[in-house]
Amino acid sequence: MRFWTSELQQPNRPRVPYPAGMHLMSLEGISKSYPENDVLDGVSLGIAAGDRIGVIGRNGSGKSTLLRIIEGTEDIDDGAIIRSRGLRVAALDQNPVFDDESTVGHVLNDDRQAIALADKLGLNDPYVVCSTLSGGQRKRLALAVALSTECDLLILDEPTNHLDIDVIDWLEEHLRRRKEALFLVTHDRYLLDRVVNRIIEVHDRGLHSHQGTYEDFLDSIATRDAVDAATEHRRQQRIKTELAWLRRSPKARTSKSRHRVQKATELISEQRKSSRQNLMIDLPSRRIGSKVVNLVNVGKRYGDTWVLRHVEHRMHPDARIGVVGPNGSGKTTLLRLIAEQIEPDEGKVSVGSTIHYGWYGQDPRPIPPETRVHEAVREHLDEVKLSSGITVSGTQLLERFQFTRDQQRSALGDLSGGERRRFELLMSLMEAPNLLLMDEPTNDLDMDTLNVLEEYLDAWEGALVVASHDRYFLDRVCSDIFSIEPDGSVLHHPGGWSAYRKQALGSSAEPSGSTNDGGPQRSKQKRTKLTYNDQRDLNELTRRIPQLEKQRTRLASQLDAAAGNYERTIDLADRLAATIAELDTAETRWLELTERAEQLRADS
Repeated sequence: MRFWTSELQQPNRPRVPYPAGMHLMSLEGISKSYPENDVLDGVSLGIAAGDRIGVIGRNGSGKSTLLRIIEGTEDIDDGAIIRSRGLRVAALDQNPVFDDESTVGHVLNDDRQAIALADKLGLNDPYVVCSTLSGGQRKRLALAVALSTECDLLILDEPTNHLDIDVIDWLEEHLRRRKEALFLVTHDRYLLDRVVNRIIEVHDRGLHSHQGTYEDFLDSIATRDAVDAATEHRRQQRIKTELAWLRRSPKARTSKSRHRVQKATELISEQRKSSRQNLMIDLPSRRIGSKVVNLVNVGKRYGDTWVLRHVEHRMHPDARIGVVGPNGSGKTTLLRLIAEQIEPDEGKVSVGSTIHYGWYGQDPRPIPPETRVHEAVREHLDEVKLSSGITVSGTQLLERFQFTRDQQRSALGDLSGGERRRFELLMSLMEAPNLLLMDEPTNDLDMDTLNVLEEYLDAWEGALVVASHDRYFLDRVCSDIFSIEPDGSVLHHPGGWSAYRKQALGSSAEPSGSTNDGGPQRSKQKRTKLTYNDQRDLNELTRRIPQLEKQRTRLASQLDAAAGNYERTIDLADRLAATIAELDTAETRWLELTERAEQLRADS
């Protein structure tokens, strides 16, 4: 943790807070470049007291560079930085560094608030030497120091990494109560939406400011994309009109006709306004049988400590399971047991014969760092057939995952953290798994990539188990939550994270579907929510209906294109009719369950 302040020599001097709206700092026409790329080009930004700014952008766009410039630890190539006199800035770095010989107690410097925060973050031994701390522990130690430092501007770079969900909930409320100006980089979309009042997007070497929450920002982006699409549509129509005129006009050109030729040429050569080219995931899954993974009285211990005990579960082929629990509770252990990477100390893990694993873990694959990116892909596959039916080479697949030709020739060891995570994601999906196991998948991925990944998983036909601290991702992707309890048991909660959290906070009743025998006695209270089976059906229908709608659209397009091919037309017509019938049944059932749930809530 580093902090910059002009008042370090007078730490006890009383301070009057800056009034809301008062200027704190401004960047005027600053530029920053590195030998390999330009990051910021002539950007300007003002920060005032009371601002709560969230910074977003793709991996490598310059978010962390911008934070270091504001912090005062990164030089600029051009421009000016103007700070209010006496401005105090405290910052949490993305990868904090401490003196290896220092202890936790020495870093906290006997500050009571810092000690209390460190204890809240799971660091309660002051004699631990910093060199022995894991990356997550170092991040939590730096966070405790940053939050306890008196400042006028607080800068946080990915503060939720390595925190469990309960602590993220606490951090969210803590930041909402603080009065200082805030400058925040995070991939946690719930935190971003609930804490900030302004979004700064780092894109194409520039800064784009949006007033409001993250949701307001998404609305503005949707509007901008719609305008861009309409503009491009009008350009294409004008090109068609001009080309039609050129084809039917006489060869001899008048001055007026030459003007039309020039106009058509300009339209055709005009480049469409730069758009956001997102990651493209179009990788298939394999067929999956009815038997996926059965856990029978499974337990795992390390030394004398049981991490998991008496775990019972039969996984369905379309499972969407989120695993939650405090750091060290056994989330990764559960995933590794399912993946057969480790053996249980009691019980049995039984895997179906059709299962092909895809593993997307926190640690990178053990590939020599000097290996070129394209070589690492070609060692596994020369080409791959996409869900759309086309076959692409390894180079083309890398391009779809946003790796330029220069990046493909780079060594794996030279990739940034976000680029390496994207590479690991590609490697996990390219061999078409039908059981995908993801351990903290949102770490170091930018929001554009997360959105594309979530849309891909919506339509992906396979079973998914994900351990994550990202509340939005759990809500967006998972239909069931498994919570790991202090005694090593695993409890099943239908619904996503929000449903689980609401139940945990608002009800003392045991969650339904406990994996252990001998559940608690049920109360005689009037029912206020759907039964377990009905809620499971509702969650499944909510996921299945969009898939059926896409399937209906695809089959209708294929049927139109099959005109003249009698056998294919009959086959497609039958499949389309069956899809429409299934969709109608699913929508009717969904409406019935939704109305029932609303009635139960109204009667409670």
